Amino acid sequence: MFKIRFVVNPHSGIGKYRDIEHLLSTHLDKSKFDYDVVYTQKRGHATEITQDAVSKHFDVVVAVGGDGTIREVARGLVKTDTAMGIIPVGSGNGLARHIGIPIKLSKAVQVINQMHEELIDTVDVNNNVCVSMAGIGFDALIAKKFDNSSQRGFLPYFRFTVGSFFWYKSHTVIVETQEQTIKCKNTLLVNVANSSQWGFNVKIAPKASLQDGLLDICVVKKPSLFLLPTRIFLLLIGKLHQDKLAVHVCKTSQCRIYEQNEDWQYCHLDGDPIGRQKMIQIALDPKSLKVITPINI
Repeated sequence: MFKIRFVVNPHSGIGKYRDIEHLLSTHLDKSKFDYDVVYTQKRGHATEITQDAVSKHFDVVVAVGGDGTIREVARGLVKTDTAMGIIPVGSGNGLARHIGIPIKLSKAVQVINQMHEELIDTVDVNNNVCVSMAGIGFDALIAKKFDNSSQRGFLPYFRFTVGSFFWYKSHTVIVETQEQTIKCKNTLLVNVANSSQWGFNVKIAPKASLQDGLLDICVVKKPSLFLLPTRIFLLLIGKLHQDKLAVHVCKTSQCRIYEQNEDWQYCHLDGDPIGRQKMIQIALDPKSLKVITPINI
């Protein structure tokens, strides 16, 4: 019998979490699991609940939320023997979509019933745990606006993006890896991709892998108004990375990223803003987290 805890964030997404207890009573394999359900009450609470589960020798902790909830749960599980499960009830659900966990919640519970474990890489960003994506610049600004809003779903993301794009000032960014130093002018954002997408199936790094021991560093230039429709189309079909004039991509396991004039930059980890940073120190932590996944990822 496996001990499993479901950590539910009632502020994630558009309210699908309300069905979780009924879903578990209906679809979770009771012959396999002894479970409890705990609801978060504040930012960071998911990590505390997870650490309590680890101390009590739970076999699995399931993040019922979006990418931010997943990151908080992962913080309590990195380099432990307790695995992480995911039931995606967030807005974008980028990591769940990358792994192939169904957005339909009953099917996500069936993935947990299978108890297939994979080891994945995580990322240390300025001594913070990141699982899927870290962003510097424009996407981090949007994450901050979204975090401050009471609205959830795709439309607020879209509205904040359109409303902020035209006034956002591009920067000259330096990316220092073990292999090279890259100076990138007119930079809109830098994305540190452990997985492929921000969410909503919008893929900035389609070739990124959670298990290859490398990160995809994607430096995206701010397009002119003339090129903007083309760049948006390429992004939506997952091919923006192929446009060498739009994106510079390099693979590395560690790097430093900073603005040429040492200005403070917006930063997010898995969609959660962490405040402005002068420099971002990135280091991959290979195969540091057990995750319940479909049979093949």
